[in-house]
Amino acid sequence: MTSSSEEQALLADAVYMQGEPDKDVGSAALRSAIQAGMERGQQRMKNRVFSRGMGFSVIAAVVAAAVLFILPYLHSPQPVSTRQSVDWGELEVFKENAISSLDQPTLDSAIQNKYIQMVNQKAEAEGYSVTLNAITADENKIMYLYTAATDDKQEIYSINSAKLKDSATDRYLNTTGQVGGNVTIPEPEKNHVFYGRGVVELDRTEPFPQQLEAEFRIASVNPGKLADRRTGTIMADMHYSPVLKVRFALDPKFQEYKTRIVKPNLPFTLNGHDVVLSQVEMSPLLIRARVTLKNPAENGWETREGILENTLFQGITSKVQGESVQLSPVSGNGTEDGFEYSFASNWLNDPESLELKIKERNSFDKPDIQLKIYNKK
Repeated sequence: MTSSSEEQALLADAVYMQGEPDKDVGSAALRSAIQAGMERGQQRMKNRVFSRGMGFSVIAAVVAAAVLFILPYLHSPQPVSTRQSVDWGELEVFKENAISSLDQPTLDSAIQNKYIQMVNQKAEAEGYSVTLNAITADENKIMYLYTAATDDKQEIYSINSAKLKDSATDRYLNTTGQVGGNVTIPEPEKNHVFYGRGVVELDRTEPFPQQLEAEFRIASVNPGKLADRRTGTIMADMHYSPVLKVRFALDPKFQEYKTRIVKPNLPFTLNGHDVVLSQVEMSPLLIRARVTLKNPAENGWETREGILENTLFQGITSKVQGESVQLSPVSGNGTEDGFEYSFASNWLNDPESLELKIKERNSFDKPDIQLKIYNKK
């Protein structure tokens, strides 16, 4: 267990993060907040969110983003997919404990196409352990699955920290989202095993990472404390594992798939403003769509706020061998001339077409905006 001084340091860090102002609502902080909000909205109530402590850093951004991105998304019915369930084999347990419906089409596609690396390496110390089970990556994104565990002297409260470091540069990669849970596991393991999923964003203009180090820190409480509604608010009740590290080499096959970029330049109208779907990027783990304002004079925050308040990017319908797969938005952010949204991807399944559906919330009498962003023929 960590000493009281270490606990105080963790608390100090959390207080600092909570008080740190957001300098740019279109920055990575907002993007992380949007993704976290979407994940929490989609995650089953039985699953616990990654780390309540880590949430402090994006509280202000979540509030700012709620009206613009999260609330419209949560209150809108999502199209139903007709896709068949994919057998995840030894990773099947992650479906119920660590994967939101936002991620499932992407991981379905990766597993179905053997675009996944089984790592299964373990680190343990002082009654805590973490196993990095599997990872998948492309030049835009990394997704990894892991299992945390404690002995019978502690129960897992959350994963206090999960990070990936590029060993070549000794720099941490940009973590954008963590979810997980330990609820469906039968007793007596229920409170001692935690299945998690992490996401990292990559900049494809930078060298692709080859040697990685995964770092985890588990937050735990004494047996029986999880039932106490005050758990998580009293620092004296919390214990933390040492930093558990797993070092591994990323499979070179993940470098082989390059992002396909198309420029549809499809004009349409949002909230009375002329915009254009200017660019779409497609890779195994991510589809990204960029919308720009045609009139540069309108490119102010107030104008964009008005557009976003009235606009819901519902998702992308992917057609694969006659079946429809719904690819939900997983994050969004402002750009210098408009907006950019990222969606789940099943690009490895060689879709016949991709169609983006957008709804104007104040114009329910109007049909949805449907933009064909990709056609294989």
